[in-house]
Amino acid sequence: MSGRYWSFVATLGAAVVLLVTTTTVAQDQGQVREFTISGNRYAFSPSSLTVNRNDLVKITFTAHDLPHSFTIDDYRIAKRAGTGQAVTFEFRADRPGTLVEKLRTALAPRVRQASRTSVCGA
Repeated sequence: MSGRYWSFVATLGAAVVLLVTTTTVAQDQGQVREFTISGNRYAFSPSSLTVNRNDLVKITFTAHDLPHSFTIDDYRIAKRAGTGQAVTFEFRADRPGTLVEKLRTALAPRVRQASRTSVCGA
């Protein structure tokens, strides 16, 4: 067989390997999940989020009535939004389990806190 034939076969084989590798990597990276969360009257809305492992989670957090802090301790995320302001952040949900998210509002002389959970599937 000619050199052209073997060159074609090698190129075709490399293309198949590249396609399979790219597909596998895309599946491992998960999907992009975007959420808008509101902090109002010491509560979250929506009340829960569900994502899959390795999803890229993008959250836009808005404080409506007064300044609020939004934290996810397991990922060391702490964001603060002033009254009527929004803050956007993202993280990769690389661990399965249930996360506890906290909403904190500092009102002198006390701190009010609400919490909720999100589930990250395996």
